[in-house]
Amino acid sequence: MRVRCPSCGRPYDSIVPPTCSCGEPLRLSYDYDSVDVSRWERRVPGVWRYRELLPDVKRIVSLSEGGTPLLRAKLGEELGLRVFIKDETRNPTGSFRDRLITVAVSYGLPYARKGFIVASNGNAAASLAAYASRAGKPAYTVVPKLIEEGKLNQIVALGAKLVRYGESVDEGIGYAEELAEREGLYNVTPESNIIGLEGQKTLAFELWEELKPTHIVVPTGSGSNLYSIYRGLAELRRIGVLEEMPELIAVQTERCSPIASEVLGLEPRAEPTRALALYVKDPVMKELALEAIRETGGTAVVVGEDELDLGQRLLAGEGIFGEYASAVIIPAFLKLAEEGHFERDDRIALVVTSSGLKGHYHETREKFTLGGTKLEILRLLSGRRMYGYEIWEALRKPVRYQAVYQHLRELESLGLIGESHREGRRVYYRLTEKGRKFLETLSE
Repeated sequence: MRVRCPSCGRPYDSIVPPTCSCGEPLRLSYDYDSVDVSRWERRVPGVWRYRELLPDVKRIVSLSEGGTPLLRAKLGEELGLRVFIKDETRNPTGSFRDRLITVAVSYGLPYARKGFIVASNGNAAASLAAYASRAGKPAYTVVPKLIEEGKLNQIVALGAKLVRYGESVDEGIGYAEELAEREGLYNVTPESNIIGLEGQKTLAFELWEELKPTHIVVPTGSGSNLYSIYRGLAELRRIGVLEEMPELIAVQTERCSPIASEVLGLEPRAEPTRALALYVKDPVMKELALEAIRETGGTAVVVGEDELDLGQRLLAGEGIFGEYASAVIIPAFLKLAEEGHFERDDRIALVVTSSGLKGHYHETREKFTLGGTKLEILRLLSGRRMYGYEIWEALRKPVRYQAVYQHLRELESLGLIGESHREGRRVYYRLTEKGRKFLETLSE
């Protein structure tokens, strides 16, 4: 590994900041000419399989992260597309951040005199708690006031110290940097530690080995994962094994879309979203994320708050329980598919970044029950076959037209309704036998 400022030439060989003292962004480089990818095949799957393209460390602190499953999506088969789900919930602490933390902690051990610190909206904090515990070092986590209950439980259970600061993770990054300098802590915050980001790029290496995708759909908050994947792809191209860059597609929610809005030419918003892991108001890595999208010919998608439940439920239909911030990939994929963005021979990878077990458990139980509007739709269809606009007009409560189609998709994913026939552009729906039995059960 080499780190030298491309502007002033200053070398770095210990703690490497994101930018040089002269203000130039720093990037790591390796001896790419000596990399032999055939060696990877003889090693155990995981982050450290790719050690030629990772920082040198004296001691690896690992919990067997990486090497996560790649599953063929049933949803893609229904649409006639080759779609695969990269399930990062199978990492040791349930998120993709384990890739970053194993590298950051392993490298940072000699400099973590009094322990480690991270500013995080949850996943990196839980990961640091686990890996610092494994390394026998204290962990300090700066987390915002808006954070999922499950992540807090995980952080505390793994023995980390909690510092609540600000509403979103943006506000805690500078505070964590101050604490690190003042207290002698090694800072593994993704936006402050380019060493750790090297771990996240291994997701790109795995996708290349397993699939060689043409498109990669990535939930995007700070932009660090999107950029890390791009960096991994760029290195594969540098060593001569990747000819064409896959298209990187960033997904954000309509309430917090500082990166996607710039790509799509929309008015940016920075408000709290139910997909809390994507609530990053002013992402430090925005420009790097935009570079990743631009250099791969990619795009972005904005997902509505009313589509999050649908995404989570359809993802559950694949056997994966992802948090809201991961579930955004499903409605994003469906939107792109409807717009004809994909060709039939494309290989599309959807990245599920974190487990739904980290969320609000009481909300989860309520979310997977059937509410009033859906029941009313089922009762309407029990009488006759109807199309979406007709159902919207027949409902006896104020509801947005677009929301009706969300309800229809969810009911269809549950197998309670199905497509009856089409007349022009109109899609008529019918109650299935399962849906009829469900209504009969309710009336008993």
